Amino acid sequence: LNSVAVFLCHPLCSLSFSPSAMLSIFILASPSRPFSLFHVHGLRFLSSISISMPLSHPIYTVWAANTGLGKTLVSAGLASSVLLSPNSRPSKSSEFRYIKPVQTGFPSDSDSRFVFNKVSDIFRSRRVAGTSLIASNHVLKASASAAREVSGWYEEKTMEGEGDCLGSSRRLNCTTLCAWKEAVSPHLAVEREAGGVEDEELLGMVQSYLWKEVDDKERVELWTVIETAGGVASPGPSGTLQCDLYRPFRIPAVLVGDGRLGGISGTVSAYESLKLRGYDVVAIVLEDCGLANDGSLLSYLHNR
Repeated sequence: LNSVAVFLCHPLCSLSFSPSAMLSIFILASPSRPFSLFHVHGLRFLSSISISMPLSHPIYTVWAANTGLGKTLVSAGLASSVLLSPNSRPSKSSEFRYIKPVQTGFPSDSDSRFVFNKVSDIFRSRRVAGTSLIASNHVLKASASAAREVSGWYEEKTMEGEGDCLGSSRRLNCTTLCAWKEAVSPHLAVEREAGGVEDEELLGMVQSYLWKEVDDKERVELWTVIETAGGVASPGPSGTLQCDLYRPFRIPAVLVGDGRLGGISGTVSAYESLKLRGYDVVAIVLEDCGLANDGSLLSYLHNR
């Protein structure tokens, strides 16, 4: 579309913009007031690529109210639930794809490697009968500083469960798309290490991995999780807020909240930031720190 019109709650109130424009004009009106024009600067519309995603299997994006709250642990838990559940059909093969578009602090800190190792460890400890697990971890692109310390760009291991594993294979594919060495916000890592990636390129990489070999997976139970970096409004490599960066996909969101002191406000703010941008928040997960944050959040979310 060359232009898009979004109609707001009032029948005479609308927002019209050209997706390629850097400037948006809000046109507001009411029965008792003539039209007024308000200019909003700094909005960036990603229009150079056609965004699409498969609808044949579940896809979720894992967000958090802040950094260090457990996004990767939740991702690993989701992967374990899908791949290692004793209730899965024995004859059904399953695959879980974990995608980390942006990683800093690499390679000493690698969320895809954490999921790769954690799910493998859980499989070994459970020794699920009649199944085998093939797990892989792949790094696609890294800054020069990070690349010098990478010992391997791809790793894979195969584990056998108990008994006959014929016809019941499970596969875990973990992928880091872009990585930088310094453990700082992505936009700052790009500034210090170069190796920048534009929004359109990053979205294109995510889209490519969402569609990868999907047509060949008709007989496979396939799940995909995309894990963001930092908090909901943390900047991406270009400086665009990640809640805006990934907005073209509008993938259902799992929000990791904050169970610590002050975490109620941070979790509500993160939730509202996602909802205002049109995301569907399907679940909120938070660590129990003994402050009953979940009670206040449940009260707030009751009618939402």
